[in-house]
Amino acid sequence: MTMRVSLLVPGLSRGGMTRAYVLAGALGTIGVRAEIVGALPAGDHVYPDPPGGIVIRSFPERSFVERVLDARELATGDVLYAVKVRASSLGVALLIRRGRPLIVDTDDWETAFPRPARPGPWTRRAYRRWRRARNPDHPRYSRWMESLLPRASAITANTRFLADRYDAVRVPSGKDTALFDPSRYDPDAARRSLGLDGFRVIMFPGTAREHKGVEDVAAALDLLDRKDARLVIVGGREAGDRLAHEMAARHPHRVIRLGQFGANEMPRVIAAAHVVVAPQRDTAPARAQFPMKLTDAMAMAKPIVATRVGDIPAMLDGAAWLVAPSSPREIAEAIAAVFADPGEARRRGDEARRRCIERASLESIGAILGDVLDAATARGTARRK
Repeated sequence: MTMRVSLLVPGLSRGGMTRAYVLAGALGTIGVRAEIVGALPAGDHVYPDPPGGIVIRSFPERSFVERVLDARELATGDVLYAVKVRASSLGVALLIRRGRPLIVDTDDWETAFPRPARPGPWTRRAYRRWRRARNPDHPRYSRWMESLLPRASAITANTRFLADRYDAVRVPSGKDTALFDPSRYDPDAARRSLGLDGFRVIMFPGTAREHKGVEDVAAALDLLDRKDARLVIVGGREAGDRLAHEMAARHPHRVIRLGQFGANEMPRVIAAAHVVVAPQRDTAPARAQFPMKLTDAMAMAKPIVATRVGDIPAMLDGAAWLVAPSSPREIAEAIAAVFADPGEARRRGDEARRRCIERASLESIGAILGDVLDAATARGTARRK
């Protein structure tokens, strides 16, 4: 009988979906039927668009109690897999578990993200506190969820930092290396289709955030002083992607925003890049992360300029240009080195793809998840005896 796994996500239109797609795809390689279950606000759509073959079950985004009731009806898998240490995923999973094995995955240190103080009249502050109390994704509840992790049958994490912190099995950020195959795409044609013909494309795939260091790349382009160089930001929500909007406004002749693309469109988009950048800053959230879009570039054999933060050096040393965090000058020098030596750029790109296939393909991740499932189901069976 085929095993079924229900992946519970915080929401179908916000954080957690890309990681859920990877986990679902990897489970499929070992013959497990995976479904993704989560809330979807009225009038919104699943983001990012799912790859083909992914089963998604949605329910309206309502009160927490109503979410639990809806998830109980839809998450019918033999195993529950909560994506992120949040009340909207792990909290729901714990309440609808009913004796089933429960695995928890984390790809962020949820309680490490700073929340700046927002001064204002006491009435406004009181209203904000009331709103926060109703938000199951508030860090206050994530800290509570961390204390409940021992109740899980198994924990997986995408970086060594998080694996050590939560005593978890490391499951790297993965990629469908058959879909992300550079031999299937023409870079020149890809640039023409995206309106980037004639530019040297320095691409940042993902949502721009301060700890991701994308502003350092804009500063590096000023130092590089190439009139044809453009920082191309791919992805991010139209609503809420403040930093990308601000950068495009400040650097209209340097920064291009391409907006959202579905998972199946991303290989063509990445093909258009001359260089892909991952300029993480040395902050607690960045040390705990591995940029998921970095595996897009690895699979597509692209030259990569990245900072020595978190797991990046272990994955990319010798297969990319690694620089110090928060150093626009080193970023500029590395980009210049890529342009100056196309042969070395190809060699490092090919090595990055080889490592992606070996360490981060869906098949390699599926093998790890098979062992995790065996351990989780064995532990769950032992608890029921």
